[in-house]
Amino acid sequence: MSQPIVTMQRVAVRAGVHQTTVSLALRNDPRLSAATRERIQAVARELGYRPNPLVSALIATRSRRNAAKQAVIAYVTADDDAHRERGVEPSYRDLFSGARARAEELGYGLEHFWLGDPKLTRARFNQITATRNIHGLILGPLFKQHPTLDVDWDRFSVVAYGYAIAEPHVHRVYPDFYHGMVEALRRCRAAGYKRVGTVLEEKTDLKADHLWLSAYLSEQHLMPGNARIAPLLLSTWDAGAFARWHRRYRPQVVIGLNRILMRINDWTRTAAGRDAENTRLVMLNITNTMISESVTGVWIDRQRVGAACVDQVVGMMHRNEKGVPAKALHLIVENGWVDGNHFLPEI
Repeated sequence: MSQPIVTMQRVAVRAGVHQTTVSLALRNDPRLSAATRERIQAVARELGYRPNPLVSALIATRSRRNAAKQAVIAYVTADDDAHRERGVEPSYRDLFSGARARAEELGYGLEHFWLGDPKLTRARFNQITATRNIHGLILGPLFKQHPTLDVDWDRFSVVAYGYAIAEPHVHRVYPDFYHGMVEALRRCRAAGYKRVGTVLEEKTDLKADHLWLSAYLSEQHLMPGNARIAPLLLSTWDAGAFARWHRRYRPQVVIGLNRILMRINDWTRTAAGRDAENTRLVMLNITNTMISESVTGVWIDRQRVGAACVDQVVGMMHRNEKGVPAKALHLIVENGWVDGNHFLPEI
């Protein structure tokens, strides 16, 4: 015989509360104390309560209809540079536009808040978001390694882009940094290159939680000893350090981020860099605006990443999940690949 369905009414009777209170507890509604929510949720688990997926879908549909009243999700950046006040940093506009497009599809607005503004204090930010009933928060690129942000986390469903914020440990969405490096290395080897190195900025690799460097070192460990090239880590661009590294290892390919590769490309056009002018360059962070026949490397679809941030936040809002989670989830978005016309080895 099939087991009888456990209803909210049955949970309410066992817990000694009204059915409405059970509904609030199962949605993590903050109008109930944490202790009450946890007690009722424990009773529901004990009885084997499972939500009806059809009812859950109906509630989500109604939530989206309510969102059509232009509920707003906050897209937060924080940097000391003055130009951030005027809008989203140029190289991350794809991330913002992807998030905004997805928010609009789901009936939400997306508004940029620049926490670097000295006038936007924690109290002021909390006041604005409370007055406007903003409960969704996306932490965009912060550009500096912020140990934390002074925000009342318990009021928000929060998702962060990448690793720019160290604390608290919120849910994160980011491109597949690790396998981007792995794919770049393996494609280089498949194309016939034997000596492949990488040049990374320390602060940029830090913001990717050292995933690029970790992948590079792991792949190098699989290479024959005479084909291994130590990574070059720079605090800032240093032509002298690059020249010494290049003379020592003679890489056929250098893998790196666009800013460093632009410097390397410029340097190879000088008299000092003439020996390296045939070195191939493979980029780890190609964006939509960079794609061309002259560029090879990992394509990061930041519009898709931005859309995924919104999907995560909206889902959390529908489930009323707020504050810092006990165990943060990491959603990794797959990369693409761009083959430029200069990639194949010269014969």
